Amino acid sequence: MRPARLMVALSVLAIFFALGCSNRSSNPALKDSVKKSLQQADLQNVTVDEDRDKNLITLGGTVHSPDAKNRAMDVAKAAAPTRVIANQISVQPVDQESAARKISSDVDTAIEKEYQAVLIANHLDKGIHYRAKNGVLTLTGKVDTPDDRQAAQQLASSVPNVQQVINELQVKRPSGL
Repeated sequence: MRPARLMVALSVLAIFFALGCSNRSSNPALKDSVKKSLQQADLQNVTVDEDRDKNLITLGGTVHSPDAKNRAMDVAKAAAPTRVIANQISVQPVDQESAARKISSDVDTAIEKEYQAVLIANHLDKGIHYRAKNGVLTLTGKVDTPDDRQAAQQLASSVPNVQQVINELQVKRPSGL
């Protein structure tokens, strides 16, 4: 009896391992491809981070114009068309870098405060965490329903100066399940 249980347990373990490996290969790493494409587009100051589990590529670093920021986004989308691209690149005009960093920080603080007020006004201020960086508002935490998740995203999109919303909110499982 014990050898049979051992074989069943090993078989189940092998199946889970195979499924885990096949899932990773169906979602290949694209970070290097995006970096190479950005370098070819003369955008070496743009950084690239990847979270394959969230299907997310995050662009960071600095450029000197809004056009360069938009071009970086286009290049990343072309190099990783199946990924969500979070464009957190800071625009810092030549000889105005310090002022641009201060303004960007102030705008991000204002975005966070405005979003907090909107969440409170809509009774969604429990369980939602958020962070603004260069106009990208990232939502994390847990909400009660899919409708709450959608409402939090729509409210975030309505906040002035938010250029993009990355919704990583999870829906809590009902306690009866």
